[in-house]
Amino acid sequence: MKTRLLFFTFFFLTLIVYAQSEKEKPKVNLSGAIDLHYDIYDYSEENYPTFRARYPEDLFRLNANATLQIGKHLSIPFGINITNQSTLYNLPSVPNENLIDYISNPRNNISIHPKYKWIQSHIGTHTPDYSELSTGDINIFGGGIDLNPGKFIFSFNYGVSQRAIEENTMFNIVGAYEQKIIAARIGFGKIEGSKFTINIVKIKDDVNSLLSTPIDAKPIEGISLSPLVEVKFGKKIFFKTETAVSVFTSDLLNSFDIDNDIVDSFKDIIKINASSKGDFSHVSSLEWKSKKLTLGGEVKYIGPGFVPAGFRNIEKDILDYKFKTTVKLFKGKTNINAMFGIRTNNLQNTTLQSTKRIISNVNIFSQISKSFSFNTSYANFGFNNNISEDLLRIEMVNNSFSLSPTYRFDTEKFNHQIGANANFNSFDQFDTTTAVFIASKSKSYSLNYNLLFKEIPLNINTMLLNLKNETPVSDFIMTNYITTISYKLFDKKVTPSLSLNLASIKNQGFTKDKRVSTRFKFDYKINKKLKFRFSYRFNKYTYGSTRPNALTKENRIQLSLLKKF
Repeated sequence: MKTRLLFFTFFFLTLIVYAQSEKEKPKVNLSGAIDLHYDIYDYSEENYPTFRARYPEDLFRLNANATLQIGKHLSIPFGINITNQSTLYNLPSVPNENLIDYISNPRNNISIHPKYKWIQSHIGTHTPDYSELSTGDINIFGGGIDLNPGKFIFSFNYGVSQRAIEENTMFNIVGAYEQKIIAARIGFGKIEGSKFTINIVKIKDDVNSLLSTPIDAKPIEGISLSPLVEVKFGKKIFFKTETAVSVFTSDLLNSFDIDNDIVDSFKDIIKINASSKGDFSHVSSLEWKSKKLTLGGEVKYIGPGFVPAGFRNIEKDILDYKFKTTVKLFKGKTNINAMFGIRTNNLQNTTLQSTKRIISNVNIFSQISKSFSFNTSYANFGFNNNISEDLLRIEMVNNSFSLSPTYRFDTEKFNHQIGANANFNSFDQFDTTTAVFIASKSKSYSLNYNLLFKEIPLNINTMLLNLKNETPVSDFIMTNYITTISYKLFDKKVTPSLSLNLASIKNQGFTKDKRVSTRFKFDYKINKKLKFRFSYRFNKYTYGSTRPNALTKENRIQLSLLKKF
């Protein structure tokens, strides 16, 4: 009832703002896109009774993301993403499927975000994003509002962040309580610029939302508070700092209450019992930007008991140091991006071991000439602890390197583009049983050739891929050949294309698996903003000795209508 009342409150607030926004007849403009999709899928199998369908038998999807601009100051962005796909979990009660029930169903995503000058409301499914230590990745169904008149900032969001799901051990469904979230911030500055805000977020599970109590899932309640400062000094220096505290109760059904005067003063805000814990965290960053050079650094500390109410997961008890830079050379033709970081955890000795991770990466793109360019990258990830005893020792190193050159050239009748990619990845892990490092390696090579005819609208693309993965247990080799031919007809309004994919997959100790895949695609550009697409794909997978005499066939038809405004 509260969610429904809040929904209509924000809806009527939007109408009032609109009614008072323009005295003269406003100009109306709609921009964005809407897509309609319908997929049909079936399969057959021989000697493979446990094969599982990869797609639903029939699937309808409607996606719309657009903005309605009314006059100079009123805009109404909205998003609609609905499907007929059924859910795979049990609800405590069968929904009535009225308007509110339908749009709040997790399989759908419907939202509207009216904005007039310095006021914006959020209705439906949306994600409040305040800061790194408060809230930023939890989808909620409900309402919200952002106010930024002058330098005053105020935001408020409320809604359901998790639907109740009944536990089902037969299908390995853990179950979940219905969870609601309330978030607010107040401060001064600009929401998208320099500002000082105080953010507060609270989540709470409804212990009465399920018919039966789950075995593993426990009802939770948490609250976090964080002052945030973001400052832009001139056009080059950006500074951000945030310190947060949290109180988190991991089991509301825990009967061991804490008898304390300080705890009693918080009982109207959050329930505190033997499962509760509190802690703090901090993050600060400084960045200097110019046209050719960027330098930045960050320090982050997350306490072992800190739980940000507005994020699902976060690694705790860590201290991070990061440095990053971007360099542009030779009139912007060469760009270098690099980052180096060290992470230490178990700072409060909450576990038996402490660990260190080294993370570094560098990416270089260079346009050597008008015809030739290359992109290369390297990344390193290291993890180790401070225990020398083999049974407790943890040590692993991951390295990856890739190189991608591209060459383009023209002749009298053709445009040619040749691209290649080489990727190398190694993962070394210390084995406590054998007391040696075990290495896993992966190598992949690809070659791509694209031929474009100048006199006729014909395009031919060919790609060859070879992947080899080596592990102590077995080796895996895949070779893939792909050819695609497309042609434009009727003043380039109709574009049919045909693709052929041949794959050979070899597992060590077994004969090869073979896959043949064909796809026919038909695009019809009805006008500049409306396009129809038809696609048919056929897959035939013949198994080697991994699954003797097994065969699977798949057919998939996809119809779509795409409209731009």
